[in-house]
Amino acid sequence: MFDIDAPSDASPVLWGALPWFRRLSVRRPPVSHLPVCRFPIRRLPVRQAGSLAALIVTLLLPAAAPAQPSGARPGYGAPGYALTPVDPLAHTIDDIVRPALASQAIPALTVAITQNGLRRYFTYIGGTGPRIERDTIVEIGSITKVFTTALTAEAVSAGQMSLDAPMQQYLPHLRLSECAARVTPLQLADFTSGMPTLPDNMPAALRNRGIDNYTERDFLQWIAGWNPGVDGRCVTPAHYAYSNASVGLLGHMVANATGTPWRELVAQRITIPLGMVDTGIDVPSQHRNRLAQGHGPLGAPVMPWPVFAWFAAGALRSTPQDMLRFGEAALGMPQVDGHRVPDSLTHAFRTAMSPIYQPDGKPFLQAMSWAVRPATTAPGSVPVTLKDGGTDGFNSVLVISPDTQVAVFVVANKAQSGVPGLGVAIARAIPAAARAALATQ
Repeated sequence: MFDIDAPSDASPVLWGALPWFRRLSVRRPPVSHLPVCRFPIRRLPVRQAGSLAALIVTLLLPAAAPAQPSGARPGYGAPGYALTPVDPLAHTIDDIVRPALASQAIPALTVAITQNGLRRYFTYIGGTGPRIERDTIVEIGSITKVFTTALTAEAVSAGQMSLDAPMQQYLPHLRLSECAARVTPLQLADFTSGMPTLPDNMPAALRNRGIDNYTERDFLQWIAGWNPGVDGRCVTPAHYAYSNASVGLLGHMVANATGTPWRELVAQRITIPLGMVDTGIDVPSQHRNRLAQGHGPLGAPVMPWPVFAWFAAGALRSTPQDMLRFGEAALGMPQVDGHRVPDSLTHAFRTAMSPIYQPDGKPFLQAMSWAVRPATTAPGSVPVTLKDGGTDGFNSVLVISPDTQVAVFVVANKAQSGVPGLGVAIARAIPAAARAALATQ
């Protein structure tokens, strides 16, 4: 489930002041060696509670940071707090992360965890490079797709779209081929549209694929000429085929259906309500000192990921702390940092994260761009829902475990570095670490 996708949309939006601006029944027929150094962890205070869950959380929190007002943003570069040697969760994460950090020669990696609203950050470096702090800006690549599918589900709930309508309905200014016109928004979202990963008429060189050169008009003209038919037959839904282009097109369709540009929808419906002040496409000059340097698969520094015409599939940049805000909303928490999560967004996450089918030969169930990995045979294993992201210089994953109220965001500033597997392993290890803490009391 590794993928490399694309950021996009070129018009600027203010960062911070204007941060980067609707459960349906879904029916679908089945489709057949470097030294490692861990930096201190910053903890937020946990409220006392009488429940077992709160007890577990408290046991895993040996040293708490000074209290902050609800929703307060720590100052940039705020010091971390010492990690006590008895923290069982720290040892659990070390055991998972350290071997990968060394074997993959990852310059910097951060694990951000929220459990029952308690957030924790573990930062690692391999060598002497700078660490990825909680407010460091990183490229999240294809995790952008689940922003787009949440917006789609919201539009469906509001009566502005139908998941089973022909896509021609939402592209009135394009004349599609007869077969392409039958493709539905759901098929674009769950990768059964038959659309290739990327347009086949884009420039070969990455630096020439940016939206200023290969424009939205070029992308939509390619869509107009695309025909998903095979051997003269139109088969929809098609077999599973991961596609950046399909979710990029879905973003255009949501914008058309709602009458609001995609980036404004992201801000109005997601980032502003959740207080995700550092999530968007463009990085203003005053915040570029917080932008992490990405590295290619062989470790060389790479240019920032361009903005592409299929921006709704991979354009966003974010921070570990913003991604935990998003993760808490995806868990169904009613509030995030004192911000009430809109009911429509909670409903949209449930819809978009509901499994639809199992792709042939794959170990996961496919939802609307999310993937659901069933529980394993290991004792205490739970199913997890995830979306990974890859750019030319970053690898990231967001893992959601509703059963344990855990969300994990892991990001490394090196491409193709195995981060998705780390995120799943960490999410599944947290409940076991909590049980171990109780057993030692």
